Amino acid sequence: NGVNTNVFSIYGLVPNQSYEVEVMGNKKTFKTDHESVSLNVKDFNAVGDGVTNDTNAIQMAILSAPKDARVFIPEGTYLVGPIFLKSDITIELTKGTTLLYLTDRNAYPMMPARYIKHDGSFYELASWEGVPAKQYASMITGINVSNVKIIGEGVFDGNAQNGDWWVNHKVMRGAWRPNGLFLVHSDHVGFQGVTIKNTPSWNLHPYFSNDLDFIDIKILSPKDSPNTDGCDPEACDHVNVIGVDFSVGDDCIAIKSGKYDLGMKYRRPTSNMVVRNCMMAYGHGAVVLGSEMSGGIKDLTVTQCYFKETDRGLRIKTRRGRGNSAIIDGITFENIYMDNVLTPLV
Repeated sequence: NGVNTNVFSIYGLVPNQSYEVEVMGNKKTFKTDHESVSLNVKDFNAVGDGVTNDTNAIQMAILSAPKDARVFIPEGTYLVGPIFLKSDITIELTKGTTLLYLTDRNAYPMMPARYIKHDGSFYELASWEGVPAKQYASMITGINVSNVKIIGEGVFDGNAQNGDWWVNHKVMRGAWRPNGLFLVHSDHVGFQGVTIKNTPSWNLHPYFSNDLDFIDIKILSPKDSPNTDGCDPEACDHVNVIGVDFSVGDDCIAIKSGKYDLGMKYRRPTSNMVVRNCMMAYGHGAVVLGSEMSGGIKDLTVTQCYFKETDRGLRIKTRRGRGNSAIIDGITFENIYMDNVLTPLV
């Protein structure tokens, strides 16, 4: 029947309404969340013609949304720069909607690495490969946000193949490259149904964040695109990656907790992470631990996944100098099917 997943999303439901779902004789009743108001970005002068810069219109709709609101982005192609999230809202991209990202670096604000707070602690805003570092704002950026959902059947297209993000990619030009999603010090954030593709660097980079759900989404980048890891949680707790279809140019999932200075300062592992019912295709590694893991990695379960033509299946990467908190513990792999994987375990 053309069905290639066993994780499904249901669309078109009404807020604050009870429903019953039956699958193979098993019934489950649930109630959809309350919604205070729905804001259509077209009412904020978004055009959606793929030519007009719609960044400000979409950002204004987000900033105007009250608690428990939905920001609705209807069918169309919206040319945008970085979009910043706020707490307690849902953003929906309906089927046929694409956010097409600008390729001009000047359209991307630079995020400072961090500030020193008055109490001597750090306020961090950007990171690159395990250390705080100046970075261009990501396609979707969430700083200290809570209770955010991004849902629907639409597409976030980073458009990196038409810019210079992948050219001389090891050279920092102004700042390091944006991610698809960068979350810092955020919690209870969920992505469901959407596609993220052609990102300048890592697709999903949650950083020191908690209670994250990535469900029934697609993460797609060309096989030769540099550093386009699929999902790289760094020093995060309670992360669910369920029913995700990965096809990327680097590791599908790379679990991290910072290089030495970050690990020694916070000693915070990535922990309580579940990866299940995922397809991981063509990446360098399917599930990789490290190498920036000075805070440790604990309590990871990977189950019921299909690894297709990745260079590695499970890969544990480390090096000297990661520190005495770089402990890997409680890792479970079960019910994994590997198809033409060069090295299943290394």
